[in-house]
Amino acid sequence: MREKSSVEVNKIPDRQMSQNLSILKKFLPHLSPYKSQIIFGVLSLLLATLSVLCIGLGVRSLIDQAFTLENSFALDQAILFMVISVIVMAVASFGRTYFVSWIGERVMTDLRQKVFSHLLKLDVGFFEMIRPGEIMSRLTTDTTLIQIVIGNSAALALRNLLLFVGGGAMMLVMSIKLTLLSTLIVPLILIPLLVFGKRVKRGSRHTQDSMADLSGFLEESLGSIRSCYAFGRETIEQASFKSLGEATFSRSAHYLLMRSWLTFLVMVLVFLGVSGLLWLGGRDVLTGNLSAGQLASFLFYALTAAGSTASFSEIYADLQRAAGASERIFEILATYPKIEQSSKLRSLPKEARGTIALHNVSFAYPSNPKQEILDNVTLSMAPGEKVAIVGPSGSGKSTILSLLLRFFDPQSGSIYLDGIDLKDAPIDQVRARFGIVPQDPMIFSGSLYENILYGHPHASETDIWNALEAAHLLELVKLLPDGIHTQLGTRGVRLSGGQKQRVAIARVILRNAPILLLDEATSALDAESEAAVQDSLKRLMATKTTLVVAHRLATVLTSDRIVVLNKGRVEAIGTHAELITEDGLYRRLATLQFTDSLTVSDQQKGQKILWS
Repeated sequence: MREKSSVEVNKIPDRQMSQNLSILKKFLPHLSPYKSQIIFGVLSLLLATLSVLCIGLGVRSLIDQAFTLENSFALDQAILFMVISVIVMAVASFGRTYFVSWIGERVMTDLRQKVFSHLLKLDVGFFEMIRPGEIMSRLTTDTTLIQIVIGNSAALALRNLLLFVGGGAMMLVMSIKLTLLSTLIVPLILIPLLVFGKRVKRGSRHTQDSMADLSGFLEESLGSIRSCYAFGRETIEQASFKSLGEATFSRSAHYLLMRSWLTFLVMVLVFLGVSGLLWLGGRDVLTGNLSAGQLASFLFYALTAAGSTASFSEIYADLQRAAGASERIFEILATYPKIEQSSKLRSLPKEARGTIALHNVSFAYPSNPKQEILDNVTLSMAPGEKVAIVGPSGSGKSTILSLLLRFFDPQSGSIYLDGIDLKDAPIDQVRARFGIVPQDPMIFSGSLYENILYGHPHASETDIWNALEAAHLLELVKLLPDGIHTQLGTRGVRLSGGQKQRVAIARVILRNAPILLLDEATSALDAESEAAVQDSLKRLMATKTTLVVAHRLATVLTSDRIVVLNKGRVEAIGTHAELITEDGLYRRLATLQFTDSLTVSDQQKGQKILWS
């Protein structure tokens, strides 16, 4: 009569537990919208429990009235009573299972949507402080643990509690003497099983750990198969996999041995317990103190009560896991973005001019607040101006782009967009003014069409084809098996580095934002592809403010201005012609990158001019 607990049915990865079960009360508001389903679920549970207890009465009537008295009418009545009880139990169990499970799934879905929506409101700094895998685990594993409690364990706990109380009460009605003896016998059976059961559970955890190690090794090995072949490590990898496989088998064999011993103990101890009660009850039947029907009914209720207690420890473990999961979920919901909206928001001008100004901006990342990335940076850009930022790695070039997009706020200083302080403008309006091509563009696992549409979800198909043509992707579309609707695979595995970057450029063309942020936009393109994109970028930038982050100085030779950053400070500002004549960082960088003469005319003859 015992139902398996969720842990026995569902293989859920181990997560940290918590003793703070009171935190589960925070889910009550999430249940309130579904009162009718809860009422139907509880009524079904009560009816199912009552029908189980009625079966015991049917057994008593069957033996005492039908068999003992050899009464065929009593036999018909007893069988009919038990059949009706079973039908009622089945119908009620259907209702309980459906409604309670529905509530669990509904609350889990609502919770995931709430957490995900909240995550999208947090600042980028939050995601730098916590691993993406941990966030995914909270959205999947932790919410599943909560769903298990709401949709299974809570109802199972209430059902088993009612069966235990009801079964115990009926045992007293049948025989007070046997009930008292049962309270002595049951602990003698349960204690060894619980102790040994913990060892089996520990063995199961060790087996899962071994499987996790094996899965991790497989993921790493197959994910880096080219490196494996290139370094000739096939034999070594086979030996490592064999070692891990044997270790997993060893732990699994030990776990199977322990589980087999547990099965042996269950069968022996339970049979001994039942035999003891049968022997004692049988003597009472022989002396006339107890009827055979009462004894059979007593055994039915005893097994029902004992079976209901067997899963309490697992249910409590479920509650502890759910409490731990709840703490991690509510930790996210209690986190507020550090990028706060001003109480006096000012909308950006409807007509975007594309002016940018940074005044005495200093900034350090939240993950390392003691290391200042930008130090008192002042910079302005006029509408339509093309400004390039150059400097060594770590000088703060890409950080300026992050501050413009308001992924972070500076610790001091102000940033203005079209005359409005970014802190006073709505974040969605600020980001709508920018189109960015990052150095490592993100390609999603959808189709090429969906990847380009990402830049402007409401664009027409004509606009998409125009963007494809402008980014010189039409030839690629012809080569793909399903054209523009070809699935690109995880992180665009079907595309080369240059093709990925051209997809990112097509997104920006489709977005048609007034300000362009180009973070080494052509760094992954070969000479032919770079030349093909030049005209498109030239036309695109003609009426837009453009800020270019560059490592290759050849790509910024004819920018309107070049800003040289060094250790977070603006070291120099000027054109290429002006900076190359100064004995500064820009000249030293140029010396490392250019092999021709450092005169302005020679450089411009020897290099392709992208930003003309």
